[in-house]
Amino acid sequence: MDKKQEILEAAFDLFCAKGYHLSVSELASAVGIKTPSLYSHYTSKDQILELMIRQEIQRYYACLKQTMLHAENLNCKQTMKSLVDFVLEYFSEYKRLRFWRTIPLIPNEYLRNVFSELIADQDSIYTEKMRQCFQRGIENGEIRPNVSESALYLYLSMIQGVMDGMLLYPRNPSENSFAQKVFEAYWDGIGATHPGRKGNEGTQDTGKS
Repeated sequence: MDKKQEILEAAFDLFCAKGYHLSVSELASAVGIKTPSLYSHYTSKDQILELMIRQEIQRYYACLKQTMLHAENLNCKQTMKSLVDFVLEYFSEYKRLRFWRTIPLIPNEYLRNVFSELIADQDSIYTEKMRQCFQRGIENGEIRPNVSESALYLYLSMIQGVMDGMLLYPRNPSENSFAQKVFEAYWDGIGATHPGRKGNEGTQDTGKS
């Protein structure tokens, strides 16, 4: 790892712990150089933070893209569950949660707006993919035809709630189990099949008991 990347990695750790108020001297100390030497690599703290945050955002969405590619041949329930599983796995590293929850608290309005727009642009891509998945679920009989598309936004809000729970209760082994149960309860509410019936994946509910 070259020194510039080492500085970005150190900035990530300090940002997760202290937010925007980390100091340049702390950064320099974390990579074993003096503060003036740090400025030979970057011009300011804001430049370091912007590059570091962009890098982490890109890393997250690259991983999410791979998850969605792997889910292309899955049915709707499996696809939606794969996104929950991705969140549980990616954010099992607690400092990643701290990172994402700290971005909206950045006092520098320019940086905050840059990152908000970047995240919103990426989120819109995956929200559309999940909307298409949801629609396919209705068309192929996995989801009840009378379920409103607004249920998709309940699903996305559920994922945000899972992340908040992981932030509040770090390293709680029951959190994953709780998240899985929440997803199953959600699916029971929109699914067109009887839970537990053999072959219930993608089978139309006949209404018979």
